Amino acid sequence: MFEFQRQHPVAAVSRALSLIRGNLITIIVFLVVGARSESFPFLWWIGGGFAFLLIVGVANWWRFLFKVENGELHIKSGVFVRKNLYLSKDRVQVIDITSGVLQRMFGLVRVDIQTAGSTSREAAIDAITIQKAQEINRLLRADEYADEAEDQQFKSEEKPHKEFKLPAKELLIAASTSGSFGIALSILATVFSQIEPLISESELFEYLFETLPAQTDFIFFLTVIIIFVVFAWLLSFFSTLFSYGNFNLTVKENEMVITRGIFEKKRVTVPYNRIQAIHVAEGMIRQPLGYASVHLESAGYGDEAGTGSIVLFPLVKKSEVLSLLDEVVPSYQKEMSGLALPKRSLRRYLFRSTFLVTAATAVLYFWLELNNWIWLIPLLALFWGWLKYRAAAVAWANGAFIFRSRTLSKSTAFINRNRVQNLTISQSPFQRWRKLCTAEIYVASGDRGKSFSVRDIEAETGIWLLNEMQRRKGSETKSEPLEKDDRIIELPGWNQAAN
Repeated sequence: MFEFQRQHPVAAVSRALSLIRGNLITIIVFLVVGARSESFPFLWWIGGGFAFLLIVGVANWWRFLFKVENGELHIKSGVFVRKNLYLSKDRVQVIDITSGVLQRMFGLVRVDIQTAGSTSREAAIDAITIQKAQEINRLLRADEYADEAEDQQFKSEEKPHKEFKLPAKELLIAASTSGSFGIALSILATVFSQIEPLISESELFEYLFETLPAQTDFIFFLTVIIIFVVFAWLLSFFSTLFSYGNFNLTVKENEMVITRGIFEKKRVTVPYNRIQAIHVAEGMIRQPLGYASVHLESAGYGDEAGTGSIVLFPLVKKSEVLSLLDEVVPSYQKEMSGLALPKRSLRRYLFRSTFLVTAATAVLYFWLELNNWIWLIPLLALFWGWLKYRAAAVAWANGAFIFRSRTLSKSTAFINRNRVQNLTISQSPFQRWRKLCTAEIYVASGDRGKSFSVRDIEAETGIWLLNEMQRRKGSETKSEPLEKDDRIIELPGWNQAAN
């Protein structure tokens, strides 16, 4: 590890596949258009394109060098522009070890080294042996407590303190109720928008239209919507199933290790001193079923989107959330008396949820002469505003905060005061008139940070939150007591049906 080394040659192919995956939509459109053109030298372009990608991959592999010396990782990369990256071990916060299908065929893994302000796109070694990966992991741990792997499945030789797995039943429920449904739908919509002109001019369009029960525009568009929803759900289902299959959470003395994945096996090591916040998400479908997912925010972790969120546990019964957190992160205070929103905040939540929806519904109703059933949409928006109002609450005690709110999912965040980067209390003119305010708390997470906010709390409550933040760490002064009124609730309150 003290001399510059190259990756396994399979990294050249891995780089070429990454380029293909990053431009997949463009390539699909290119293939469809090229295949339909008689004058276009289709096969030459396809062969030349793949040859070019392979050449680029080989060049990147040859120019990529790495070594670890004196607790510092040094990476040289770049074909035309030479780049030198230095990562010292005291800056390393999270180390990921993944093994995709291609890597596993050759007994290799990928290593992502995360530091505060950087992501895996900057410090990634695509194809090395598991032994070298574990050696890098050991050399770059700031306190050198990294474990040694027993085999390519990342099993530790030392006996873990605690271990949690995701049962098959919960895995299927998690895949069926995944929040990535909207993302899958947007991907399908993007692909369809690119190839729709080709489909409308083909015989397939006429065939599908003739097979419908009734040849009307309404039935046709309704069928298209149903097909999109079904395909998006299937894409979301299998994506979640493959991502979180074989899920395992190992809790050790100074760190936790999360392994998951069926085809692409991923291993994330998170030291406890890097955790910035814990939040529990209850999705629209999962909450009525009594399930939630648990996430953590890490200062150093950064995925391709630059966020620092890590799925601590993809699905757990709400009645078991607190016991799970007590086992995994006992340093976080998870139950305390808090304040719900005042009753005068309700009208603001209802107005924000229904104003634009009602205006759009009215325009569509009179413009398109739609059925009166369309007015159910504003009623649903009104109900959603009430749910958001009921969910919102804040709590603080003994140097810890709990912020609970809802957008689509209901989120309960646990933040220790010494992890807070900033606490902002803001007021709009209308809030000032109603003596309300918005509280927003920031923690370090990935490249961009993470914020949790609760809107339309009492202005006096906002002042108490600021006073709590200003208390010095280790101060013996106790938190301000809460006055006993009908707004006092016990957070997180997962077992309270009213919340």
